Amino acid sequence: MKTIKYILLGLIVMFALYGCEYEIDYKGELPKDKLVVASFIEADSVISFSLYKSAKPGTYNSGSIGFEKASNSQKDISSAYVTDAKAELYIDGILKQTLLQASNNNKYTFTAIPRDNQKVEIKLNYKDYAQAIGKANLNLPMPDIDSSNVILQSGTDEYGNTYYRLVVYLEIKDNGNNENYYQIEPNINYDDNYGVRKITLSSSELLWENIQGVFQENTSTFESNINRFGVISNKKLKGEVYKVKFALEIYDNTYSVEKANGRIYGDIRVSSIEKQAYNYLFTLNRYYNSSYMNEPVIILDGIENAYGFIGGKKTKKVKNVNLVF
Repeated sequence: MKTIKYILLGLIVMFALYGCEYEIDYKGELPKDKLVVASFIEADSVISFSLYKSAKPGTYNSGSIGFEKASNSQKDISSAYVTDAKAELYIDGILKQTLLQASNNNKYTFTAIPRDNQKVEIKLNYKDYAQAIGKANLNLPMPDIDSSNVILQSGTDEYGNTYYRLVVYLEIKDNGNNENYYQIEPNINYDDNYGVRKITLSSSELLWENIQGVFQENTSTFESNINRFGVISNKKLKGEVYKVKFALEIYDNTYSVEKANGRIYGDIRVSSIEKQAYNYLFTLNRYYNSSYMNEPVIILDGIENAYGFIGGKKTKKVKNVNLVF
């Protein structure tokens, strides 16, 4: 009987703590602000990226947390852009181009084009921020896709509304190297009576995989298992053919009394990516999926003296999508 009382008391204390908020005065020194950049680099493609600067928590009004209004002291998130940094592009150790200003769309865009198997290095200098150095090795294997298919499914929800989803099937053949990293990416638009929207993995559902724990690698029962960036590694499928089927949710506003009128177009892509890009996107995804019941997530940056990553990528378009309904 005493044991039962102790268990009940423990549960009461636990849930009471979950309902409390505590303000803690942090007296330590916060890390210095850094530059922020996240960019893939591909052979035979233009290098273009936006550059930001970090700030102490609460500096910017992101407009993404609940219904809280920004305080008068908060800055608009657009002020985080850095448009007057010095950006240097090195290819195989040779300086190819220097930019001193971003273009009108707040992007730094180099005209020098890297080629397959080359090594790229980008150095970023801005005021008194530490110099950021990002590297990309373009000697990556082209993904080997054994099979692929995309079908459109429809149904009716409990309110009588019509909904649609894309079901994607892929077979990726790994070459057996010690470390291979991939990204599965839907590059698809949905155009209906209400406008054009992107279909993303943020609303995806894993239906089946022949090797469990590849597409969804959550390590806690309290974590969401969405793979919003579509990154996977070969640590469980080395030298094997990995088969996966997942659904991409399409939010449709058409009531059953109306005639559906929509078009889905684009393609499904699979890329080989570098380890530093995988580590950053995998840990960032875990951060988005975590809850207050999880241990803090450490995001692994893939760039020196900055937040974010720069990494190589080699992409194969595996399935064109053009569906009308």
